[in-house]
Amino acid sequence: MPDLDLSPDRLLKGAAVLFTLLGASFLVWVVDTWMEHPETRATQFGFEAPLWPALGGFVLVAIVAIGTLFWRAAERVETGEDLFGQRHRRRASDWKENGEAS
Repeated sequence: MPDLDLSPDRLLKGAAVLFTLLGASFLVWVVDTWMEHPETRATQFGFEAPLWPALGGFVLVAIVAIGTLFWRAAERVETGEDLFGQRHRRRASDWKENGEAS
């Protein structure tokens, strides 16, 4: 069995690719459903608008944002940055009784 490289940067890049593929497949489904049922409308607070363009736009923005987030995190890990190194509070025991960091 081949030795798998489970380094954090590869896992993050894999998550970015997986999320992008899943999101793209959902986006394809949205467009396909839009073609079959273009009359579907969404209503909220008395306003009515076409459902599919809004849903497709939201999914597209989410794919780009989350895919970019994962990919940038992978690049930062690849350069040796500890993504959790500058956290304010690593453990509850790091805080004094008055709430200040020790």
